[in-house]
Amino acid sequence: MNSKELQQLKMAWLAAEDAGDKQAQFVLLQDHPDAQEALIDFIAAYRATTVTEADARNTVLLPLTQRATQTALQRVFGDALEHGVAAAISATHLRELRTQRGLSMVQTARGLRLGVDVWKKFEDGAIELLSLGERQLERLAHFFQVTTEQFGSMLTNSSPALTLNRRQTATAAQKEELVARKQSFAEAIEKSTMSEDEKKLWLEE
Repeated sequence: MNSKELQQLKMAWLAAEDAGDKQAQFVLLQDHPDAQEALIDFIAAYRATTVTEADARNTVLLPLTQRATQTALQRVFGDALEHGVAAAISATHLRELRTQRGLSMVQTARGLRLGVDVWKKFEDGAIELLSLGERQLERLAHFFQVTTEQFGSMLTNSSPALTLNRRQTATAAQKEELVARKQSFAEAIEKSTMSEDEKKLWLEE
């Protein structure tokens, strides 16, 4: 298994962890025996470097601990972490970000537990940024290993590929598209073919 495929598995595991989906995590390990050792190392490092909310209130993260955390993360993600951050910063919109991460639309939707139709609306800039709750935005950004500010900026910069009919000018078609396509995240989910559990997962955030 190459490094890009392993990175995708790690991102899928993180998305399942964020969703509390233990079954999805088990399936990832079961379906990819050739990556089990690397994934187990990753999970162990993740657990070892995770600080609970209670610990965060009562413990000051010492410089030594900070260095250990960075070392563990570097071991888990390797060069992909360093290059991934650079790739994320260079991306200007969500379609470009996904492509740089080496993910298909289906892989992205599956990892986020969203419908492909909903993720496509993100890439088309059809989701209103202000309709995303703080926790929802954090989950989306965390999946791609970018900041919430970077994700929000890329969402704002995303726009659909316009298809003109013979009687429309580019300007008229764009105005029509902008009026028709914008909707809230909740509305996009409600109209999606996602399962009820998946809808509940996002709408309860």
